[in-house]
Order: sequence, then C-alpha cells, then structure tokens
Amino acid sequence: MRHGPAYPALDHPPAVRVGDGCAVNGVADSGAPAPAKAPRGRAAAIGLTRAQIVEAAIAQIDARGLSAFSLRELARGLGVSPAVIYWHVGGAKEDLFAAIAATITGGLVAAQDPGAPWTERLRQVFHAYRAAVHRHPNISPLLGAQMMSNGDSSLEWIETVLRALADGGFHGTDLRDAFNALIGGLCGFVTMELAPGPASEDDAWERRVAERLAAIDAEAYPLTHSALPQLANRIFVLRWQNGARVCYDQSFSALLELLIDGLARRASRPADPALSEPSHG
Repeated sequence: MRHGPAYPALDHPPAVRVGDGCAVNGVADSGAPAPAKAPRGRAAAIGLTRAQIVEAAIAQIDARGLSAFSLRELARGLGVSPAVIYWHVGGAKEDLFAAIAATITGGLVAAQDPGAPWTERLRQVFHAYRAAVHRHPNISPLLGAQMMSNGDSSLEWIETVLRALADGGFHGTDLRDAFNALIGGLCGFVTMELAPGPASEDDAWERRVAERLAAIDAEAYPLTHSALPQLANRIFVLRWQNGARVCYDQSFSALLELLIDGLARRASRPADPALSEPSHG
C-alpha cells in the first residue's frame, strides 16, 4: 500500500501513516490470501465448487473494489463460462453477492459465548462483524449501503442477534426496533468507516481536502476550527483517508456501548400501566 503525502498546512498531521492500517480488536488486517490457480476448461467446470467461486470473487473485489467487479473476468480467471458461475451460485449476480456476504459473516456465531449475558454476546458479535469486514474493506458497501446481500444467506447471524435481544426481554415491535437500531448503527458505522475515496484520483485529492480543512475560517466556524487538531482526518465528514488507513476503534466502541446501554435500560424499564390496564368508564 502506498504512503500518503505529508500535509504541512495542518498543525497536527495524522498520527497514523498510510499502510499502518487499523488493528481491529488487536489484530491487524493482513489481507486475503491469493486464490490457488484453477484448472481450465471442462475440468474447471466439473471440479469447481461454490466455495472456490466465492473465494475468487472476494479476491477480485479485494484487489479492484466492488465497483470494478466483473463476472466475466471472474469466470475467465476460473477458466469457465459465466453460465457455470450462475449454475453454482444462482441465477443472478446478486446471488453471488449474497454468498459473499454469507462468507464474510459466517464466523459471527462462533465468535460469541452462548453462556454470556445477552449484552456481552452482542458486543462479541458486532466486534467480530467489524473485524471480518476490515479483512475485506472493499466489500463493506455490499454489506451496508447496497442491499445486494439481502437474503436467507444471512439468517444465521440474524438469528443470533435476535436471540440475544429476545433474551434481553425484547419482543414484537420492540424486538424489531432494537434490531434495526443495532444493525443500522453498527453496520452503518463500518460502511461509512470503510467508504472508499475517489477512484480516479490519488494524492492530489487527499492534499486538496487537507488544505481546505486547514483553511477553515475561525470566525465563521469557531468550534470546528478549534477542534480541528482532533477532527481532521478523524471524523467521517472531515477526512481524506478511510478506516482501512486511520483507526476508528474508539468511536466504534463508543457507539456500541451507547447502543447496548440504551437497550439494557429500555429492556429493564417497567411497563407503563396506562398502556397495559384497560380504561373504565
């Protein structure tokens, strides 16, 4: 990974260098291993497995980004026709994306201790989710901003989150709302954290953003200007590098604790008698 430019216009340059990455849960992202060479022609079509296709697709997205993903190129690299890919994973590209999502989130259930309190199980699952996506940051838009990964491929970890919430006392519409708050907040955080910069520009774009931030008018935006040393390249809307290159561990943990603490208080709140007792007269 290339090293980013220095930004002399800022009094406090980023403490994290490009290439340092972010150690999620104490484990630095090591990237995906390169897939083994596939056989060609008829042998490839016969011996190819769904798992091999998904692994190759993830490797392509890791290398080139989700927007540059090409089913034809994937098939060419595996030595088969696109029809063979569809035969293994379903009838559309969305089916392949769903299989990718299931692979990325496949270890979340095993990451939790089934005997732990429901709040701790949620912590375990969502820390594991973030670590899994950080190993393949280019896939984060598929899991969050787009809905291509929707489907029954994610049912296992959905069931795990719902079970923890149900054990906390959530049922019916309260269960639904608690689930959406967790998924929207935490998965949305990771999607924003790993959002890619412009594909067509390199250091020039990063330098322009840094220079614009350094030139923020102190009179027009006094709070932003005074906090700039802590904010520049460290919050989602004032940055030139994403979470694959700048660490957001503390912010993610803060959001997770806020959500879990809020849910715990909501779960233990006594029912409103006015809602549970019938009215008379």
